[in-house]
Amino acid sequence: MIPKVVSGPKGLKIIFCKNSQNLSVSLLLLVKAGTDLEKKSKNGIFHFIEHLYFKGTKKYPNAKVLMEAIDEVGGSYNAFTGYQYTGYYIKVLPEYLFDALEILSEIIINPLFPKDEIEKERKVIFEEINLYRDIPSNFVIDLGYSLSFGDQPAGWPILGTKETVEKINRNDILKTINDNYSSRNTILIISGQIYDQKKIVNYVNRIFHQYNSKKPKLNFIFRHKGIGYEEKIYHKKVEQAHVFLGFPMPGLNDLGDKRFYLHLTSSILGDKSSSRLWLKIREEMGAAYYIRSYFNEYFNRSLFFIHAGLNLDRLENVLSVLAHEIRIFKEKGPTEKEMETAKAVLKSSLFMDLEESLGTAIFYGRQYLWKKKFLTPKEISQKIDEISPKSFRKYISNFLELKHLKFAIIIPPEIKINFSKIFRKLLK
Repeated sequence: MIPKVVSGPKGLKIIFCKNSQNLSVSLLLLVKAGTDLEKKSKNGIFHFIEHLYFKGTKKYPNAKVLMEAIDEVGGSYNAFTGYQYTGYYIKVLPEYLFDALEILSEIIINPLFPKDEIEKERKVIFEEINLYRDIPSNFVIDLGYSLSFGDQPAGWPILGTKETVEKINRNDILKTINDNYSSRNTILIISGQIYDQKKIVNYVNRIFHQYNSKKPKLNFIFRHKGIGYEEKIYHKKVEQAHVFLGFPMPGLNDLGDKRFYLHLTSSILGDKSSSRLWLKIREEMGAAYYIRSYFNEYFNRSLFFIHAGLNLDRLENVLSVLAHEIRIFKEKGPTEKEMETAKAVLKSSLFMDLEESLGTAIFYGRQYLWKKKFLTPKEISQKIDEISPKSFRKYISNFLELKHLKFAIIIPPEIKINFSKIFRKLLK
């Protein structure tokens, strides 16, 4: 299936992903605006805005009435905020498609943002921030992002901080929306069982006609940090050490198809239960409850990182083993069997979500938002299959340099370890 792109009102793009095998239809609005556009004093505002869109509109004057309208068509809904885009979706049975479109347009075009709801939602976000900080396995990732990207939007938390969220007012919210939410940087993806595309386009033209169409003030500024080892030690009474080993990398604009090498690396090192680090650190040594690797990609930077909860009593030894495994992987590369397994896992993880309408909408919507073109599952599979162990070793040798590691850890204050010494020793 190749999606069809149609022009909607005032520059809004409509993407149809038709699949008669789906039992549902998903409507996803993606706005190319997120945390990357924030000022430090307003960190968290895009996430705050995402929450508030469901608090009432002109037609559905409060959250209760709005939720009832969605329930009446049997819809499921949600929203999400990222660094470079924000998404809003409703998923329904095909017979309720037009009802869901009307509700989605009302949410995005006619929100009320009542002051009392702003204050209530501010408290909800405070609790969300509290929850995140109270879970060390989550909070260490925020520390790692801050260390990897520094004091700029890429290194700030999507939720913001209590201090910044406390100061955001209704005027800030309205101005941010007016400056950044526009038909020119919004796409509407309709995925699943679709019958009459022409009728849908005509309806979208009518109900989205009043959507803001001014040129958005998009300014995705990103500065790469200096190279070299850096660490952040955060002391807290915990029962295990929570660690982050990060390797900042170029973004999708520079990596292109080479990103698949890094996804394969993640699979081989720590993305599954037969991965090297999982087998070595968790199964063989019994020194971790969780250990995983991730490759998070953005259009102007990426980040490969390892995330683990490690035994406190053997922390120094376990970190040495972990770093040694990274170095050996860089030097010798994967085995042929590891490569084949990683390819199978990567293709499965990429494409299993495409069995349902929302996964398909996100898959193609993100591609268009970043590149304005699509790679089909078949094309991606071919690119992955073409990677040989030899080309893989040659390419990956340029990455995962321990001398440029960004290391964050949460440990009790009584533990005193020279972490930089552990990693320096492996470079001799």
